[in-house]
Amino acid sequence: MRTSENGVELIKRFEGLELEAYQDIAGIWTIGYGHTGADVQPGMKISERDAEELLRRDLKPREQAVESAVKVPLNQNEFDALVSFVYNVGAAAFRGSTALKRLNKGDRVGAADALTWWNKATVGGVLREVMGLTRRRASERALFLTPTALPQVRDPEQLDENSRATPVEDSPRRGNVAESRTVQGATIAGGAGVAASTMGRDNAEELDQIETNIENGTGMTENPDAGEGSTPPTSAVDGSETETGEDGGDDASSTDHPGADVETGEMIEVPDRPSKHEVHAVEAQVQFALVILIILSVLFVIYARFDDWRNYRR
Repeated sequence: MRTSENGVELIKRFEGLELEAYQDIAGIWTIGYGHTGADVQPGMKISERDAEELLRRDLKPREQAVESAVKVPLNQNEFDALVSFVYNVGAAAFRGSTALKRLNKGDRVGAADALTWWNKATVGGVLREVMGLTRRRASERALFLTPTALPQVRDPEQLDENSRATPVEDSPRRGNVAESRTVQGATIAGGAGVAASTMGRDNAEELDQIETNIENGTGMTENPDAGEGSTPPTSAVDGSETETGEDGGDDASSTDHPGADVETGEMIEVPDRPSKHEVHAVEAQVQFALVILIILSVLFVIYARFDDWRNYRR
């Protein structure tokens, strides 16, 4: 196939005409209707007729690229739109594009939509949308979807081509509520949050039980060898050893000890209070659970974006 005059005019409209060589936004020397190559030199000047000839010559390899890559029949408008697309993005980019993959699978509307994704360019080292590209992609899409023959509106086999049916709005959405990113994210965050709160609650209850045992003077202490009802070593609170007499009895001065009974002078059990280590352990476990929650959330966001890019290219 050859590009029709309609397709040529579309390319001319968006390429523009420059009769003197210039550098485009990518720094490539260009002349005429977007002609580039080693033959374009700074200071080069041509006529409008020369520009037309260069354009016709440049179209041939683009037309061959479309014909060799597309495996389904094309009408003239589809072919013209694709040639304009290849003229702008290049044959290699077209061969690797989603538009071509969809087209070869028979999804023509999906292929037309995929053309519009090619509307960004790196300008000054920054990738950004270029309005001229957005307009060009919109025009190519419109041309691609424009039928070349009148639809057979009374033929039931031509229902897909009938544009006289009364349309209703149906915005794109996921198949069911469970596929909603919001619901999925809330489920993951909620599950991780429950796990985090459960871990924190279990450790808080353990710490509370230790506090209760201390208040009652019973139960386990920090000493792993001390069981319920056991008598810990009679040591001073400040860590100094208790003075004893020669017969092993308590010195009278022990009545002044914070751990001694003020009436009998005998030592009583003073369970150790939870250490800072225990408190910090609880805090560390809660923080660890929160870190897990954050990591799961980040991983979900990354997965969701990748899935959207792979399936919806957005």
